[in-house]
Amino acid sequence: MRKLATMLLAGCASVAIVSAAEAGASDRNPAQEANDAKLQQLEQDIQDLQGQVQDLKRSSADQYTDIQNQRASGVKVTLNNGRPTISGPDFTFSLRALVQFDTAYYGQSTIPGGLDFASGSDFRRARFGFEGTAFDNWSYNFIYDFGGSGVEGSTISSAYIQYDGLAPVHIKAGAFPPPESFDDSTSAGDLTFLERSQPTDLERSIAGADGRKAFDLYAYDDRYFVSAAYTMGLVGDAATYDQQQAFVGRAAYRIIAGDDANLAIGADTTYEFKPADTSAGPNSPHLLRLRERPELNVDSNGYRLIDTGSSGIDSDNLLTWGVEAAGNWKNFYGQGGYFGYDLSRRTLGNPAGLSDPDFNGWYLQASWILTGEAKPYRANTGSFGSPKPAQNFTVDKGGWGAWEVAARYSDLNLNYNEGVFGKSTPVGGIRGGDQRIWSAGLNWYPNPVLRFMLDYQHVDVSRLAGAGTSLDAKLDDVSLRLQLAL
Repeated sequence: MRKLATMLLAGCASVAIVSAAEAGASDRNPAQEANDAKLQQLEQDIQDLQGQVQDLKRSSADQYTDIQNQRASGVKVTLNNGRPTISGPDFTFSLRALVQFDTAYYGQSTIPGGLDFASGSDFRRARFGFEGTAFDNWSYNFIYDFGGSGVEGSTISSAYIQYDGLAPVHIKAGAFPPPESFDDSTSAGDLTFLERSQPTDLERSIAGADGRKAFDLYAYDDRYFVSAAYTMGLVGDAATYDQQQAFVGRAAYRIIAGDDANLAIGADTTYEFKPADTSAGPNSPHLLRLRERPELNVDSNGYRLIDTGSSGIDSDNLLTWGVEAAGNWKNFYGQGGYFGYDLSRRTLGNPAGLSDPDFNGWYLQASWILTGEAKPYRANTGSFGSPKPAQNFTVDKGGWGAWEVAARYSDLNLNYNEGVFGKSTPVGGIRGGDQRIWSAGLNWYPNPVLRFMLDYQHVDVSRLAGAGTSLDAKLDDVSLRLQLAL
């Protein structure tokens, strides 16, 4: 470029000199004609040089644009709330982790003989994996869990692919928890208490829950969420002759949507139309069993104080249904629901024509965030999430994070025509028990990825044995959770 500029200056100087010579002479001779020829040649050379300069400028600009485009379309690595994410022109890839370490003490004031809840600790969840998008219209997720309820294990929590090219409609296939209720659709890392309420936990265990093999068609926007899923067995299920088959549906609508107030209502149903076969052949029994832990899973024995019986109820199908509401006003949050569980006895297994049993449960819970934050509504799940601290906890800068107090009452009744104390179970009756739980919790969010939860529970169970004796139970427990979520 410097050479070209020097040549241009020299050419201009030559033109000026020659022009001056022409102006001072009126007659032309052969020498002057030779100078004229040289002048014309210089002018042509200057024009050629100017063209080359313009070509170089255009080339440099094009190269700069190419470099900028390459940078814009190249691979990027970001860290959002501690979650590493790699992104490129056609894909994203994010690492995920959810680690929940629980410790608990069970105080057994009245427990049926032979039961001893085990105080101790465990990794309730230790999930690691990845998720992302591919070629605009596809997304994927794979999470493996090394934790467990009471006893650590290892299994697939979720592994699915999803097509998003029909938005707001989405299609998902693989293993995942199909949406059922507000409590069920709330991520395990966003729960207000250590565990979900017992009525919703029982419902999700029938044909939902993590690791459920399923196909789901769902849609949502800022106001509504609707889902219809066909589900089968769980990953790692015990062997059966034919897996169960079920339909799981959910609908929710946010009737109030604002900065300070939100209110959503919802309904859901699970229809297990093909229970798993427990033996070979066309007339295999379909033995269904409903039971539920207290709302704490540290006990390594897996005791349930309410249970419809180990022999099972031979059933053609099982239908559950629920109605719920959830919402917030500023930093106050409330949620509750009522659920029914209806079994239809199998005709071949019911020669006496026994009536079909039905059970029910309900819960109410509320929380108040002392530091003023609010729980956000998450349209893609139709549920509420955890508050994000306005100020992260720091000793030097004086931040406190977010603090939340919470309370819950739940009741799950697995009795059906149970009869009275001192007498045997009536024909067709089921003495599963009625479990009522009071819970109180204190949650601390130091920052968006860490969380500490302290819960207290009082469990009160009313239940009769088959002979009419009492199986009533009372249990108090205190638990603490340390959580990391990326």
